[in-house]
Amino acid sequence: MKKLKKMFLVAFLVAMGSLFYLNFLVDGFIITLAVIMLPILLYKYKSINPISTCSIVAIISPGFRGAIKNIYYKNTLIKSFYIIAPDIFFYATYGFIFYYMYSIKKSKDFKSFFNAVFLSDFISNLVEIGVRTKISGIEINIIKWLLVIAFVRSLIVITCIIIIERYKAFLEKQEHEIRYRQLMNITSKFKSEIYFISKNMTQIEKIMSKSFKAHKLAIKENTSKELKNITIDISKDIHEIKKDYIRVIKGLEEIPIERYDTSKIELKDLTKILEANTREYINNNNLDIDFKIDVNFNMYIKDHYYLMSVLRNLVNNSIEACKMDNSKIVLEIKQAKTQVIFSIIDNGIGIEKSDIEYVFNPGFSTKFDMKTGNISRGLGLTLVKGIVEDHFKGKINIQSERKKGTTFKINISKSHLEGNYA
Repeated sequence: MKKLKKMFLVAFLVAMGSLFYLNFLVDGFIITLAVIMLPILLYKYKSINPISTCSIVAIISPGFRGAIKNIYYKNTLIKSFYIIAPDIFFYATYGFIFYYMYSIKKSKDFKSFFNAVFLSDFISNLVEIGVRTKISGIEINIIKWLLVIAFVRSLIVITCIIIIERYKAFLEKQEHEIRYRQLMNITSKFKSEIYFISKNMTQIEKIMSKSFKAHKLAIKENTSKELKNITIDISKDIHEIKKDYIRVIKGLEEIPIERYDTSKIELKDLTKILEANTREYINNNNLDIDFKIDVNFNMYIKDHYYLMSVLRNLVNNSIEACKMDNSKIVLEIKQAKTQVIFSIIDNGIGIEKSDIEYVFNPGFSTKFDMKTGNISRGLGLTLVKGIVEDHFKGKINIQSERKKGTTFKINISKSHLEGNYA
């Protein structure tokens, strides 16, 4: 049923195209747009049979054109049929030639398609003129012109097909890039959370050790039974939390996200992804922020998801700090001997001097919503510091002035970014 719908769609479009034509060579013979549209549609709908399709076209297209002529010129039915009858032979022949020259072939490339269109066009026109002139009117000069017409139309068809294919490839590439950007963003968030949870395991171990020592001390000091029970309950509860964390980490790590991962990507590709995602966020939220990335060198990054997480968190932090009009955020990336220096500069609200030493502490946040009462969990900058110092063995510092802006500066060794370390 779907194939039949496609066949009638082709017939309808060809019928529309047949209204645009020029009279040529002999009376009733026309050069029409329909003959350019037909092979393009047959190429697009490869699943339909060209013989069956062209048989439907042979009825609908000439019939439609005959009906228009009958209304416009007030021809009799016999005269209208006489004018359009040779078109029926044209389309029927076209379907057979195209089917045997292209459709049934296993190897289908542009060359075989061009040959099929050229021969289908030429032979079908030859049959049509033969019917119109009862063969006797076919001259060498007419055959030469038919060859030229078939060649030119085939050239137009193949050019249109190449343009369509190139455009499709462009759209697919664009869609792939969008999906990859989204995946990169999600994965960097995903891995950041795993990193943070894993890091917390060390803290949980320390707290559990302290609580157990407290329990032993309570026994040694012969404190109240209630205090002894509380200390042992705390140890048990922390142990359960630890087991839950282990299960969560194991479950997250089993998610097959690694199959999309690449071992290394170029720094410029990473910054392009970050820039596209950031601009999209700024535009979607109607923010008046000019975001720019300045990087004049390139290198391969090994743990690029972690670096993306660091830069994304800092850029997002700057976006949240830029509440005024004409805000600016710049990410500068420079190389200095064995180091790579990342600077995230904004002209936002800045940070109070008294708060600067606490910004990397877990739970510290200046992002309080007066309307909802919601406060940020304050893990972004803590996570950034952890990844920079623990994973990349780098350094991060901050300079900020209230109402003037903030600059985060990160120094990381090239060898650690490239993954050339033990």
